Order: sequence, then C-alpha cells, then structure tokens
Amino acid sequence: MSEREIRDMKNSDLDGLLNLHFKGRVVRKDLTKQLKEGANVPVYVLEYLLGMYCASDDDEVVMQGLE
Repeated sequence: MSEREIRDMKNSDLDGLLNLHFKGRVVRKDLTKQLKEGANVPVYVLEYLLGMYCASDDDEVVMQGLE
C-alpha cells in the first residue's frame, strides 16, 4: 500500500468517527465551496444550512439536501 492510500484510509476512518459522534454537525467543506461560488451569502450561513440538510456521509442524503 502506498503512503497516499494509507493516509486516505485513515481520513476515511476519521470521517466515519466524526459522523458517528457528531451526527448532524459535520459539514463537508467541499460542499461549502461549491455553494459559495453561486450564492452571495456568508459562509457561516451556508455551513448552518448544510448542517441542517446535508450533514451525512451518505451521498444520496447529501444530494437530496442540496436540492
């Protein structure tokens, strides 16, 4: 296994632990950046809304929340 694969695996485990212990409070920063490009609102507002509707590690839930 390469060093990058090991690092990605550790990050994946960390993401899972964060979602387990802080369910509904973990916001993916890539979604914040994606929405910020098309919206003229403060980042903390976007993060709050993403936390309300997209705080999950399930891609289907995230896509429904983005709609």
